[in-house]
Amino acid sequence: MRHLVQAFALVAGLVVATSAVAQQAKGTLDANGKTAALAHAIAVEVDSATEKGFLDVVVVVSDRPVTAAEAMDAAKLEARVKRDGLAAVRVVVNPDAKVMSAEPLHPAFTTFVSSALWVRFVPSAYDEMRIAGRFHTPGKQNEFKQQWSYDVTFSAPIVLDPAARTVPKK
Repeated sequence: MRHLVQAFALVAGLVVATSAVAQQAKGTLDANGKTAALAHAIAVEVDSATEKGFLDVVVVVSDRPVTAAEAMDAAKLEARVKRDGLAAVRVVVNPDAKVMSAEPLHPAFTTFVSSALWVRFVPSAYDEMRIAGRFHTPGKQNEFKQQWSYDVTFSAPIVLDPAARTVPKK
């Protein structure tokens, strides 16, 4: 039954995800003195890296659209930063709405920074179909010879990963 629900939700999510109304983001990322306006959001369900059998949600809020495959893979996003100048914030949220990791991405950085320490998540919606809220840093951060801050509100349907698996009930 979960596979049928996933298949339906994937199709429905992809239809909704292509709608400009469904994906909304507004905010900025400041990195080493350079500011980027973030106006796009995508959310993708993935297998949890820390809790086997659970599903996390990867949210990417960016200055331009990114694909679900790019959102799921931090290395692909980092490559786009170097290649195309992408600016984004990539956040992994567990089922309890706890931030597991957050990575600001900007061409002004000289190194990549990722940690759940420097992000606050204020959810306004989080269920099987959608995630919305605010990601922000508690002021300007200054670590690893990098300075950054971000404050963004977003709303996005959750695209289901067809390869993700939950632990079957016994």
